[in-house]
Amino acid sequence: MNFRQVHLDFHTSEAIDGIGSNFDKKQFQDALKMGHVNSITVFSKCHHGWAYHPSKANEMHPNLKFDLLKAQIEAAHEIGVKTPVYISAGLDEKYARRHPEWLVRNADDSTTWVSDFLTPGYHKFCMNTPYLDYLLAQIKEVCENYDADGIFLDIVGVQPCYCHNCRQTLRNEGKSPKDAAAVNELARRTYANYTKRVRETIDSVK
Repeated sequence: MNFRQVHLDFHTSEAIDGIGSNFDKKQFQDALKMGHVNSITVFSKCHHGWAYHPSKANEMHPNLKFDLLKAQIEAAHEIGVKTPVYISAGLDEKYARRHPEWLVRNADDSTTWVSDFLTPGYHKFCMNTPYLDYLLAQIKEVCENYDADGIFLDIVGVQPCYCHNCRQTLRNEGKSPKDAAAVNELARRTYANYTKRVRETIDSVK
């Protein structure tokens, strides 16, 4: 990332209409010039789980009618501004509703960030589940289809987890999910595997 880097935070639920409908290339470029910006993070996928571009690995925001990611990258690159691309990794509320069994769980089986699905908020995914493959496919698609100047992955780190996958992993290794040290050690391995596979996925393209 260059010195004057702006993070264009852009999280929009499916309840919001007219996504990007007023995007204007010249206005976008003029704003970047006025701010003396030389790098701006633009979004492929936000915390709500929607893509801001046509996608086979994900689903485009239902109220977006064009490839917003491509338009932003092309407008920025035309005036020499870098465009790292943001993909929400740990949060994906659309998919959380479809696969709650892949979410990080506390020891009492509650979810993190918010404890349940009746409380407003986001739910975090465990990378020791099939969700990781779903995420990697999205990362690869962006690397293949867009001239990204980097990939920005958010809401990830070493995360102790008691989901069914993590409990079964520990049991298969002859360990107990009630052993905090074993749970924390698995959390470190899970994060290391995530970083390794992300690196391999990106390097396979560019």
